[in-house]
Amino acid sequence: MLSDFHLPLNPIDKVNQPPVHYLQVQDGLILCSGLCWTTAYILYIRQAYRDKSYGMPLVCLCANIAWEFLFGAAIPESAAQVVSFFPWFVIDIGIVYTTWKFGREQWKHAPLVAQNLGWILLGGITGMLVMFWAFLKTYDNQYEAGFYLAWTDQIIVSTTSVAQLMSRNNTSGHSWGIWFTRWIGSVFAELIFVWRYLNYPESYPVAATHMTIFLFVVTEVADLTYPFVYASLERKEKKKLK
Repeated sequence: MLSDFHLPLNPIDKVNQPPVHYLQVQDGLILCSGLCWTTAYILYIRQAYRDKSYGMPLVCLCANIAWEFLFGAAIPESAAQVVSFFPWFVIDIGIVYTTWKFGREQWKHAPLVAQNLGWILLGGITGMLVMFWAFLKTYDNQYEAGFYLAWTDQIIVSTTSVAQLMSRNNTSGHSWGIWFTRWIGSVFAELIFVWRYLNYPESYPVAATHMTIFLFVVTEVADLTYPFVYASLERKEKKKLK
């Protein structure tokens, strides 16, 4: 029956065998987060063509590609990860292309970067992939290792997006839609782990560590700082057009 539908169980849920309502709330949060981030990635590509620029900072893009390839294609732990992460990986290839296509103009003040942007992207993605793989092989608990890699990536995206706006002193490559879908997608992702911890704290201790709280709080602070910076720059741009 439809009322009993849920995504295939992840390894922890296979052990706990939680009730259907728990799984459906968890699945809903996963799918909402995935939909929001997928939308954000599509908006990054659209805005790149509109502004002839790019919005995702280079280090974030390299980390995203590496993480999404590992957990969406190479070593997924559940069907939910494949459903959420592999489409991101495919769309991220489009972001890589638009970054390479329009990024050289953004780096014209640094000719060495502009002239070698493709190699920088290739080297960055390869380096992140090797580093993430090494971390997973070093850490005893792959679930926790993947969790910390994901949220370290998240905090980098949130903080460097604000830094990129400030350093460029313009909104090229960015938009309100990108910020909102990215932010809400992250909120849904945080709620996934809050929901899991509230119901099965012994299975998800990682969700309540001091490091996790730090990552969540700093991510939210950065994401809620972004609209103020964006709005300030947008006002300046509108004044110049008058």
